[in-house]
Amino acid sequence: MRVAWIDCSAGASGDMLLGAFLDAGADVALVNAAVAAVDRSLSVRVEKTLRHQIAATKASVYVNEEPHPENDPNAAYAEPAADTGHGHGHGHDHETAGHGHSHEGATRSWAEVRRVIEGAGLDSAVQERALDTFARLARAEGSAHGVDPDDVHFHEVGALDAIADIVGVAAASISLELDRIVVSTVALGGGRQVRGQHGGIPIPGPAVLHLLREAEAPVVGGTAPYEMTTPTGAALLATLADEFGLMPPIRILQTGVGAGGRDPVEVPNIVRVVIGEATAQPSTELVYETNVDDLDPRIWPQVLARLLQAGAADAWLTPILMKKGRPAHTLSVLTSSANAEVVRSVILTETSAIGLREFPIRKHAADREFASVEVSGQRIHVKIARYGGQVVNVQPEYEDVVAAATALDKPVKSVLAQAIAAGHDLWG
Repeated sequence: MRVAWIDCSAGASGDMLLGAFLDAGADVALVNAAVAAVDRSLSVRVEKTLRHQIAATKASVYVNEEPHPENDPNAAYAEPAADTGHGHGHGHDHETAGHGHSHEGATRSWAEVRRVIEGAGLDSAVQERALDTFARLARAEGSAHGVDPDDVHFHEVGALDAIADIVGVAAASISLELDRIVVSTVALGGGRQVRGQHGGIPIPGPAVLHLLREAEAPVVGGTAPYEMTTPTGAALLATLADEFGLMPPIRILQTGVGAGGRDPVEVPNIVRVVIGEATAQPSTELVYETNVDDLDPRIWPQVLARLLQAGAADAWLTPILMKKGRPAHTLSVLTSSANAEVVRSVILTETSAIGLREFPIRKHAADREFASVEVSGQRIHVKIARYGGQVVNVQPEYEDVVAAATALDKPVKSVLAQAIAAGHDLWG
């Protein structure tokens, strides 16, 4: 499995993410083909640069072979313009994240943006990722300004350069053939408000907060007193992320560093992408335990069966002696975190326990596969366990043995012995 980890400790924007993916080996020709399919005037160019003496790639959007003002090193960075009027998204991609747009009067509705992307003839996966990103932006801007997402008109975010960033990132990430993307805690920045056309915009911006809340992303204010993550960057992270967290266990294959347009003194203005091959790790699971001394023992078989039906990997009882000489049982249940809530519910509703203990554990499991054998015409499934490529156990499924014994009117022990003998060749 090819896994990418995106390091957003200095925030993120569209051009930073695009630069990082291209630096990691994404196909720039494929990116340019996708961007030009949206609008023939658009192209993406890359250049090597430094941020705090760290080598990085700067991706710049060109319109009709001319650098967009944000990418022109000779152009002055104006104060970020943002239309925060009713029905308009502010889209203030600027500051540390490398944007200083000022698209006065340029607006596009979400419906218009959707039609442009749908009509571009993009690869289906690229189109889906780009549309998902813009849909998230529309919901965020609608929430920030109290309007329906379909009534949002993107000011600046919907401009050609932002469309190129979003479509470019979608194409670049797809070209890397990633199976899973993990995103770090996202630094947002803070400090002074940004002046928009209709007043101040607090940092982090309302749309950024909505996007990352909707994605359930972990965030931190960060060390820089200005915007570090832009709405476009937040929307792309929310779309790209399969999960959020620390870098997973991988064997590193390649890395990429994308630079923002500014070079602030507080932090290196970069996004990093680390791509690797997932390494096998013991799974982390949970064990629940509780001591029970007042339950009718005839109920225990049903409790164990219910726990297995609820997704527990295993459940068992251990006889114990409690205070005052009371005989009791310790109920132990092994489960994944995904099934933990259901398992807890079964324990507390199906037994007389009023509390339980939880322990995280590491589980090591042999590889498993199934085959079948026949005993007097009855099919019996056999579980084969392998460790290190070698067969270490061959065991008939007991329920199948019982069913076969019943059908053959033979003792279970006899059918079990024949099934074990029939599976002898499965040891290899």
